[in-house]
Amino acid sequence: MSGPTKGAQTVAAVAASLLSVLLVLGWVSQTAPAAAQVAPVAINQCNGILNAGGQAVECHVTVINNLDLATGEASSTVTVTLCQGAANAPATLTCTGPTTTAYTALTTSVTQCDGSGSGGGGTVSCTVSVVNNITGAATTTPSTINQCNASGEGGGTQPTVLCVAPSGSATNTSGATITQCNGSGNGGGGTQRVRCTVNPSTQTSALPVSISQCNGSGNGGGATVTCTASLTNNVRTSGTPTTATPTTATGTPTTTVGTPTTVAGGAPTTATGGGTPTTGTGAAPTTMLPRSGGSGGSGGGATTGGAIARTGSTADGTAVAGLALLALGGLFAAEASRRRRAIEAEDRQRRARHVVRRTSAQRRSAD
Repeated sequence: MSGPTKGAQTVAAVAASLLSVLLVLGWVSQTAPAAAQVAPVAINQCNGILNAGGQAVECHVTVINNLDLATGEASSTVTVTLCQGAANAPATLTCTGPTTTAYTALTTSVTQCDGSGSGGGGTVSCTVSVVNNITGAATTTPSTINQCNASGEGGGTQPTVLCVAPSGSATNTSGATITQCNGSGNGGGGTQRVRCTVNPSTQTSALPVSISQCNGSGNGGGATVTCTASLTNNVRTSGTPTTATPTTATGTPTTTVGTPTTVAGGAPTTATGGGTPTTGTGAAPTTMLPRSGGSGGSGGGATTGGAIARTGSTADGTAVAGLALLALGGLFAAEASRRRRAIEAEDRQRRARHVVRRTSAQRRSAD
């Protein structure tokens, strides 16, 4: 078999291998996921704590979510504060925070002050504020609300409950976006001892968030419950979302990045008032944990599961494919050059043989 034929077969075999590699790379780029999903963050604090008589629990959470629907880029910052001490003596409370934590994921669930402050004469005062800054096409509707059910019972001057919800919102809804102050303030006591408010709030399927707070709390005799929640969705077609101002609370701010914040819980004891605490198992510290899904409170708060996908690219596969194409092109160019040289060499040999034959013929004629 001649040299050029062998070379052609070698190049053909290499080309076939490279084409197989390219086909595999193309299949992988089509079937591989864009990028790993990031689990949303769930905030849990001040739950099941300070259930001894005469204690105060005051906790605040502010969440700012940022989501770009086109790119899938998502992040959130969470500011938390916990204050505790003697009831009805705000100046003597000891506070931890405000502490701000930045996450590379969305915060989709806040559970706070559930099953807390149920000692006789206890006070529960908690707030949650969530602001979603969304870039892209998204629609909003008034938040669904479930609050102040089976609360303010056990005696006392009526009305024992004062609860406010924005006009247009669906209230007493099972699995609501905002669930608070259910089964609370049931130990007897003064008038309007359960005072809970939902400020004007919206929700969107583009970024579902659930809030659960102050459920099953303040159930000692003479205990009070005062809680406020809000959920705001700012939707923009483009541009940089505006950062909302966090809720101001007592204490010196500190900032951490990506590290959950842990705050100590109080030791539960038997309530001394006329009512029976709904929950009182909070001896362990309460930890703010980033975890999958949401967590409903004792009042039936909605949960938010799943993860928000972050977009990615197949840059590595594209680069390998490009290199493979360059290598294939180089092989074809090298084979073409080799064949050209072989043809030129064969042509020179043919001319040389012709010259030799002509010279021999001339010599024979001369003889």
